[in-house]
Amino acid sequence: MHPIAEISRATRRYLGVCLVLATVLLAACAGQQRQPQPPTAADSPAAQLQHWTIKGKLGVRSPSDNGSANLTWQQQAAPNYRIHLSGPLGAGATVISGSPGGVSLQRGDDPPLQARNPAELTMQTLGWPLPINEMFYWVRGIPAPGPTGQQQRNAQGQLQSLQQSGWQLNFSDYQNRGSYVLPTRINASTRGAAGPVTVKLVIKEWLF
Repeated sequence: MHPIAEISRATRRYLGVCLVLATVLLAACAGQQRQPQPPTAADSPAAQLQHWTIKGKLGVRSPSDNGSANLTWQQQAAPNYRIHLSGPLGAGATVISGSPGGVSLQRGDDPPLQARNPAELTMQTLGWPLPINEMFYWVRGIPAPGPTGQQQRNAQGQLQSLQQSGWQLNFSDYQNRGSYVLPTRINASTRGAAGPVTVKLVIKEWLF
């Protein structure tokens, strides 16, 4: 056979192999593009909710305390908030206030105590941590900014469980609140140096 014919046949085989590889790669890329992306906090309408009043009950089980309190959470644009606890857990009345300068906590007629981090302040004062900075997002059924661990969602895309900031959370009883769909029960648990802590929040009323 003529050498030119041999070269032409080899070239055709080479081009055929390249065409097959290109087709496989394009199909793989197309398949990857069709993969559904998990929803993010920004995808939720609740992410636009920045001002509210929540009324409900907060239950805490920890090595140093075990009880519940009525809760009223008044939230303005972050980080401005006022959380009022009343009942046995609040020792009569406890007010936690946030501002750009930090957070303060006042129990009864005692002088207010101040700190930069609400979880550290409540741990020092009440004996258990209340992660208010993250709860600003969790009460709306969305993860807080930053790293997250395993999370699960239901068929409607609503968050059912989440691992974040050392806490394991479970969300349930989603209900329509105005134009938003929000959880009304949140169970959160963590384990610190003082032992295990469980925080249960039952939201009875949203005011916008």
